[in-house]
Amino acid sequence: MPHPLWQHATRPAYDGEPTQGRTAIRAEIYLQRLWDLRHLLNGEWIPDVLVALSSGPLRRGELLEKIRSTTVPNGWSARDRRNVADSVLHRTLTRLEIAEIVEHTRDDSVFPPVSLYQLSPAARELFEALIAPAQWAEKHDDLIKRVQQRRRHNEDCE
Repeated sequence: MPHPLWQHATRPAYDGEPTQGRTAIRAEIYLQRLWDLRHLLNGEWIPDVLVALSSGPLRRGELLEKIRSTTVPNGWSARDRRNVADSVLHRTLTRLEIAEIVEHTRDDSVFPPVSLYQLSPAARELFEALIAPAQWAEKHDDLIKRVQQRRRHNEDCE
């Protein structure tokens, strides 16, 4: 029987007890870290910002244009996700700055001032770590499409 994923943690996940309760504590820590990630990445535009900034720093207008020009359809909703308002992007970027996912730099020594957004080192590491779940989603695209269809159907029935 394969070991649960949380048993492969690289950090000690217990408080000194050699074996008693160790698996349960690891599972709790694993669950807590999944919730932490969910809260860090929970936001309609956060994946778009992460992908857009993964190629390097951008000004806010460039970032807005890059997101709006993306042609990836959102299968989870009937509406067009790519029409993000500048004010919504501003709130998303502020939230990501507070979460230390995005770094904002401003150079006032030039005119007009240059304001750039880029992924923090931790966010670049996270972005690399998200490759495996994205590959899983690609591998199970048929499952995802079925779930999307069911959710849209359920929303229509409500």
